[in-house]
Amino acid sequence: MPFERRDFLGVCSAAAACTTVRAGAALAAAPAARQYARVRLTDAGGKSVKLKSLKTNYNYVFNYPYASTPCFLLNLDQPMPDKVGLKTESGASYDWPGGVGEKKTLVAYSAICAHKLAYPSPQVSFIGFRATPSATNARGKVITCCADKSVYDPYAGAKVISGPAPQPLAAILLEHDAKTDEIYAVGTFGGEKFNDFFAKYEFKLTLEMGSNRVKEEVKGTAVLKDLANYSAQTAQC
Repeated sequence: MPFERRDFLGVCSAAAACTTVRAGAALAAAPAARQYARVRLTDAGGKSVKLKSLKTNYNYVFNYPYASTPCFLLNLDQPMPDKVGLKTESGASYDWPGGVGEKKTLVAYSAICAHKLAYPSPQVSFIGFRATPSATNARGKVITCCADKSVYDPYAGAKVISGPAPQPLAAILLEHDAKTDEIYAVGTFGGEKFNDFFAKYEFKLTLEMGSNRVKEEVKGTAVLKDLANYSAQTAQC
């Protein structure tokens, strides 16, 4: 099946020449990238989520690459840069490859804050996309963690704008099928925090999900939800 694919990892010199590069080959070419199962995003009824159906600048959440690790999917209101230079907490440099879709506006990030690992839980979410300015973020259109006041720029690879976070949020690599308008998650890029997340929250997650589910890799499909339906409460800051 032909896919409209971006060269997520910058392994080609021209973006137009990279749209047919297979995700697996591209992932293998960059040490900052990690390949997980190729997962199709669906609604609660199992129907494929279509890019054209997504609201702009709106909080969507899905679990990937593990059953317990939430991610944000954002259809932003302007195209992303083709490349943004970033660094992980350990100092490793990487180039975030921008958005996907016809207008290059679709991005996804791990919803686990890089500082104290706050995340959207069934009870409450302290982290999320904030479309309007607030006391914590003067510009709006940012991802803010109300637990520690870390602010990330979703238009630039979730780089840290302000606050104590030591690195950007890990990016989730996406594929968009231009023919069917379907969306797939295929891996991660940048500094993962999953091991730290499991170490801190495994007991809580086990009580909620069962021990076999916490570190289970998502395969096949992942259900996309509104953040308001994923967490009972959403903190504002």
